[in-house]
Amino acid sequence: MAKLAASEAATAISHQAIQILGGMGYVTEMPAERHYRDARITEIYEGTSEIQRLVIAGHLLKSYRS
Repeated sequence: MAKLAASEAATAISHQAIQILGGMGYVTEMPAERHYRDARITEIYEGTSEIQRLVIAGHLLKSYRS
């Protein structure tokens, strides 16, 4: 659950930073561009966010049925 929440929060925050910077946010010399790329990859690495939701739901249902 922590991986899902952290990766989505990092993506949302870095996306807001790019929006604040406007066109300069996409320039590779800006730290915001690097943070956004890193945040986006965390949503994919070790399973996409959607897969993480399915795994969490499966564990919750399994513990509920027990």
